[in-house]
Amino acid sequence: DHALTQIAAGTKRASHLVEQLLTLARLDPNLSIAKTPVRLDELAAEVCADQAGAALAKGIQLELEAGGDARVLGNADLLRILLRNLVDNALRYSPAGGQVLITLVMAAGKVHLGVSDNGPGIPDAQRSQALERFHRLVGQEIEGSGLGLSIVARIAEQHGAALTLEDCLRGDEGGRGLQVAVLFDAKA
Repeated sequence: DHALTQIAAGTKRASHLVEQLLTLARLDPNLSIAKTPVRLDELAAEVCADQAGAALAKGIQLELEAGGDARVLGNADLLRILLRNLVDNALRYSPAGGQVLITLVMAAGKVHLGVSDNGPGIPDAQRSQALERFHRLVGQEIEGSGLGLSIVARIAEQHGAALTLEDCLRGDEGGRGLQVAVLFDAKA
């Protein structure tokens, strides 16, 4: 039983890695992407619904605060991947009983997407490296391939969006937290 469990877990990790590598290959900088008006609030709600089981399994409070019709010009499939990777990372690195908050705020012709958690965060000196392919923080015990944030960065770039990693001091669990913020031009 133990061997079968290990094989199943290894297969799941390998499948996720292949999926991430295929996504990265599709994000070739020389390929243009088809863009249409996309409601980020609706995509965020879908991703939260998809990730609800993972949040419940860890006892993490997963919340979405969206202030209305957050419409951008973009590729819905790629933006869904961006959101899924951000929420997956936040759930993965948040402690059991933690909190993950997705916010969408519209102001001054921009849509601000924020995904915040109360996990360990990323030290300032390592934030630019965290966006590189296959980069993993030293001493990290959480499973992963080091591709999630690099995919997010590439999708944001293809959408002309600004991506920042910021401290997000939240909770009393000792974690300093991280907020990944993506700033898009709003589509009227």
